[in-house]
Amino acid sequence: MRADRAKQLLKNGVYRAIGEAVTGAGALDGEAERTLRVLMYHKVNDQWPNPTAVPIAVFEEQMALLGTLGYEPVPLEAVRDHYLDGTPLPPRAVLITFDDGYRDNLENALPILKRHGYPAVVFVPIGFLDGDRPLPHEEALRRLGIRNETVGWDELAELEAGGVRVESHGIGHRPVSELGQAEAAREIALSKLRLEKRLGREVEAFAFVKGSLADYRPEHASLVQQAGYKLAFTSVSGANAPGSDRFRLRRYNIEPYPARTFELVLSGACDLISVKDTVPGTYARRAFNSVLGTATR
Repeated sequence: MRADRAKQLLKNGVYRAIGEAVTGAGALDGEAERTLRVLMYHKVNDQWPNPTAVPIAVFEEQMALLGTLGYEPVPLEAVRDHYLDGTPLPPRAVLITFDDGYRDNLENALPILKRHGYPAVVFVPIGFLDGDRPLPHEEALRRLGIRNETVGWDELAELEAGGVRVESHGIGHRPVSELGQAEAAREIALSKLRLEKRLGREVEAFAFVKGSLADYRPEHASLVQQAGYKLAFTSVSGANAPGSDRFRLRRYNIEPYPARTFELVLSGACDLISVKDTVPGTYARRAFNSVLGTATR
């Protein structure tokens, strides 16, 4: 528990230090290339210790800050049209996304999103929409009595009715880089087909599990395209430009940041931290988490 808190404080401090240094040095430029920021959330709840969770009050504050800072949340359809047809996005466009399909996205995040009138996207791994089986990285937490339930098939319609569009996160929540080519293709294609049958519409976006440069390869982006998706999202930190590869769109992993740190991240002042998402950076980060005892599967 202490290690998790120490890690979060350290990360907040590092992001703040980098962001203030870049801003103070006047080194922040290229705003014209930051036409789309994609925010990546996971859990929104007040349980602790609970890696990747943003407390409810912090999520509320961050959603309010988007408007205060002049950002405009847009639906997935606007992002699709931007990259397929060249339709302009509004200035400072933001896409709000959630990975893994946690029930607290429905219970805690959705009411806040509705109050602000914000659309969002949730990427669900379909292998965990039935029964009570925890996601792989939730098994250790469950042994500690911390339960982060996922939504069920019957709750997908409720999310969509509230303005949270359901898209694919594969089947078994495994990075495609760990799978053989045929199994990776199956994860990508079958999850799309099963969701489409349930939702009664086309599923257009895929989010790579974990999503750093160590977790997928160029051929996996090609498999996503071949399966008929229109967009794919990574977890590589940074904003997106009009010419960004629509099958490797970047996202900012959002944590319980104080208001100023959240502002710096969105401005692009912390983009240097994307080194953590390179292949060497990913392995270094995992080694660091292992030493701290905060590693997850």
